[in-house]
Amino acid sequence: MNEIVKVLPNFRKFNDYISNVKNGLSPIMLSGLTDSAKVQFSYSTSFYTEKPICIITYNEMQARKILKDLEYFSDNVCYFPRREILAYDYLSESKDISYDRINCLNSIYDKKAKVVVTTIEAVSQEIVSKETLYNNVIDLKENMTIDLDDIKLKLNELGYERCDLVEQTSEYSVRGGIIDIAISSKKGIRIELWGDEIDSIREFDISNQRSTDKIKKVTIYPASEFVLEDSLKNIAERITSKSGQDEKTLEDIESIKQGDYLNKIDKYFNSFYQKRQTIIDYLKDDYMIFLDEIGKIKARSENIIKDNSNVIKTLVEKKREVPEALANLRDYIKFLEEIKKVQTIYLEKQDIGFVDKQSMHAKRNGYSFSYREVNFFRSSMDLCIQEIQKARKDKKTIVILAGNKNNEKKLRELLEEKISSDISDITIESGELSTGFESFDFNLLVISAKDIFSSSPRKRRKLSQEFKQGETIIFSDLKMRRLYCSQNKWNR
Repeated sequence: MNEIVKVLPNFRKFNDYISNVKNGLSPIMLSGLTDSAKVQFSYSTSFYTEKPICIITYNEMQARKILKDLEYFSDNVCYFPRREILAYDYLSESKDISYDRINCLNSIYDKKAKVVVTTIEAVSQEIVSKETLYNNVIDLKENMTIDLDDIKLKLNELGYERCDLVEQTSEYSVRGGIIDIAISSKKGIRIELWGDEIDSIREFDISNQRSTDKIKKVTIYPASEFVLEDSLKNIAERITSKSGQDEKTLEDIESIKQGDYLNKIDKYFNSFYQKRQTIIDYLKDDYMIFLDEIGKIKARSENIIKDNSNVIKTLVEKKREVPEALANLRDYIKFLEEIKKVQTIYLEKQDIGFVDKQSMHAKRNGYSFSYREVNFFRSSMDLCIQEIQKARKDKKTIVILAGNKNNEKKLRELLEEKISSDISDITIESGELSTGFESFDFNLLVISAKDIFSSSPRKRRKLSQEFKQGETIIFSDLKMRRLYCSQNKWNR
């Protein structure tokens, strides 16, 4: 446990808050927090209640910042990004996004993900139900009798692709009595058969194909979130009954019947998946939800729906079919209904007014804290030392994050020279946070000193008001331009 988390239970205010969380009080609002303090509080809540958490924020840039700060506290964090919904019949989404999404869902299902980070846009998108996605997971153990053809069929259904040699995630190979399955970009599972019986199960390194640890059992989870809920024949029949039999639909149905369906899923999402959920449905039984700046989340949600309506309008004007996945996007009202089922904690920089009824209830159960950001950049070491000396005099808990081991050593030597040969009351570590902070409630000073040692000063970039409110105008314009270019390319 690091000092930033360890110090909190020494104060009654934090213990009262944790007691209320353990007793199921919801919603709760925490105000007066800096960005790094929000991460400190979120992780500390999970740590002291021994419950997993999900942090929902207002855009992907903020999500990446939260993820970076969480790396200091834990290595058990997963990110669930939003999916690029296809307006036309071509695959454009990055494989990394697909892998991040399914790996996060698998970690949630397997109860391994202690902290999940996502955005309001990802939460607004409908996904395949948990029941469908995990209906055909494969459980294997030593000395188990299996049907090889059945295993190959199930692997295909789970989204694995057969190849001669496993070289990347979501691939599998069968060579004689050996089945190799890539369960991540680095690690695979090697199953050795004796006839139709599993003789051994080993992990192996994909980069060099060498077997490593022997294990007794393993569960193979989906490699794609687009596992089929029903047979392609039944899906095709549902599409026909809904969309008729025009030439384009018949072409799509023929492709689907032949197994070429991935780029058709968004278009006929409701026919592929009659049982639909959101990421909240995967979380609601076990997780607490933290909402990062509810005002910005609401603004971003409303802008997403507005942008989505504009895209749909453009498609209709171009006489293009509107993808069902696009039409299914859930709005802020539905989002509020969903999180009512989950213990929810609001994270705010300012003591905000009422955004909606739930935030009003959260404020009544709220806690106000006093934090300030503490930043030091290149050539500001003297100021940093002055801050440390003042905090030392005030008997604050002091934690300095140097960024790496080399900086940690330099900083230790410098402080011993400038302040005192005995700096045992100062914690110096090699981790980092995006910003340092001072907490007056917990008598704590955290300094992120990495930038002091950087080769060039960090420039502060002024963000537009539109960007601050959730990428309102800039990204809307970019999205429409991209759609316009795609349509022109399609028409040509």
